Amino acid sequence: MKRQTITTIWLIMLLLGLASCKSSEKNQGDKTSVAQLQQVKLNGRNYWLALPRGYQAANSYKLLLAFHPSGGNGKDMQSFTHFDQISNEYIVAYPDSEQVEWNEGCNCNIAHRLGADDLGFTSRIITDIQSRHNVIPDEVYAAGYSQGGLFVQNLACNLPQLFKAVAVVAAPMSIQLASSCSPSTAVSLMMVHGTDDTVLPYNGMVHHNFGLISSADAIALIAGKNDALPYALHKTQVAPHTHLTSYHNGTQKFQLYSVQGGGHTWQFAGFDTSRQILNFFAEVEQPELPEHSQLVSTEQGQFHVRAMGMDNPGPAVVLLAGPNYNYHSDSAWFAALQPLLAKQYRVYSIDRLGNAYSSNTEELSYRRFADDLAAVLQQLQEIQLALVAFSSSSISARWFYQQHQQQFDIKAMVYIDPDIPLPHSLSLYQGYPADWYLANLPALLPHLAGGNWTGRTKDKLDVEYQEVQQLVAQHNVQLDWSYFEQIMQLRLLIPQQQARAREIAAYIADLDGYAQLPMVSAIPVSVIDSDFEQQQIDLAQDEPELAAALRLWQQEGSAWSAEQALISNGQYIALSNSDHLVPVQKPEQIKQALDWLFRALQLP
Repeated sequence: MKRQTITTIWLIMLLLGLASCKSSEKNQGDKTSVAQLQQVKLNGRNYWLALPRGYQAANSYKLLLAFHPSGGNGKDMQSFTHFDQISNEYIVAYPDSEQVEWNEGCNCNIAHRLGADDLGFTSRIITDIQSRHNVIPDEVYAAGYSQGGLFVQNLACNLPQLFKAVAVVAAPMSIQLASSCSPSTAVSLMMVHGTDDTVLPYNGMVHHNFGLISSADAIALIAGKNDALPYALHKTQVAPHTHLTSYHNGTQKFQLYSVQGGGHTWQFAGFDTSRQILNFFAEVEQPELPEHSQLVSTEQGQFHVRAMGMDNPGPAVVLLAGPNYNYHSDSAWFAALQPLLAKQYRVYSIDRLGNAYSSNTEELSYRRFADDLAAVLQQLQEIQLALVAFSSSSISARWFYQQHQQQFDIKAMVYIDPDIPLPHSLSLYQGYPADWYLANLPALLPHLAGGNWTGRTKDKLDVEYQEVQQLVAQHNVQLDWSYFEQIMQLRLLIPQQQARAREIAAYIADLDGYAQLPMVSAIPVSVIDSDFEQQQIDLAQDEPELAAALRLWQQEGSAWSAEQALISNGQYIALSNSDHLVPVQKPEQIKQALDWLFRALQLP
């Protein structure tokens, strides 16, 4: 393409962009600037500085750089963003571009051809302000509108180490920058874009010289470049006509706010862009939680709690997750069961520390979780309870009953494939891999920290995902896939991998304590006993000794489970042709067991 043609395209975009800017300013009503903008000359260039109201030289502040659209200047940017008026936490710089537009990284515009060093200018502004004022370390941010937003993406790709988070409004990403973007470190990024933008189209545009990928592809690309987890969280109506797509890597967030019907503008009806950006900056280290989820704080840490059916009466049903054969253990296993139970019951799924969105700690065990659970339930103000414990979480449920039955009114329990506290079963549980993890934990934790098991973890998760898909399809189960994906993928994070290793290493001691406790007899305990062991027995037919050990395990488990149900006036429910993941395969069976207990106890 000839330079004249390129310039013509950008001139058209410039004029449209300026018109949109004026529209944005008009949308602000009669609001006028109350800040005194200071013009600062820096190596022949210019930026405008706004100090917060009540500025004190001895105080420390965050720093925000706001980049104007093509054809504008820093004062224009201040006139419709008003960042300095909204918050007193920030020193705000509004830089002027050297050319009519910023050198955004597409290598296709006027600023590029004339050699504008806008990346260097940005770095020098930050250094200059830091030399004059007290800027909080690691609290530097950037925001850009339209072509200034394209430039902020360039910052995210090529100077991410300078910023904690950046925000982009009304700008997807150029095809050229998308192909070259290779950030050296992760930086959180927020995008806001109207789906009917005709200047820099939301869905991108194709051109042999200057093209744009869509905003949806741009946020996915940035997320991927920053090692984000693969599944996005989707929320509709986070604001009027506004949809949120959110990725994260466990530390940074990458979010796209899609405003349905919105044009090329800074401000949208029902969506205060400037305030939303500052909210994003303030909350950038807080995870974006799925619907119904919350973090409950105790002295021991923050616990991820999913609460559903809150208007239902009667005792709270508390779901405790246990492991599958890969020792993955979190509330993803309740993505089918909890919504089903919530139609009738008030239901909580509570993740142990180190699992899902719960915070981490070095001391992890199923026994420890019994006390943590008591603290969480206190915060939730739930006293009357029915516990549903899957797999090894029977350890937590049994210890919780042992230690806290005076504090809580525990009405009943449902065990689903519980751990069997008898000698032969214990010998299997406490063998490989538990003994290996216990012996090798000190060396394993730093090995995991290096990401050496992330690939194999992903491979296992892929297999698990396919297996769950098959179970759900075969049994016509309704599963909340969005929730399942959000929780399941967290197992890829290094802290979660380490937490899994710590729990497995502590499992031997957990079992020793569990085996010392008598069966529960004062409240009804129903036991759902799948025959998942049969699959392992069939696979071991060429190893007679192993097959015999597995058969004894199966027999011992069924006998113990039936006895526990009998002495407590519960139900023993034996399932045939069943998988260990009963909450995914047969959630209706668990609901029926719970319904029976509530009827037997005459509970609402």
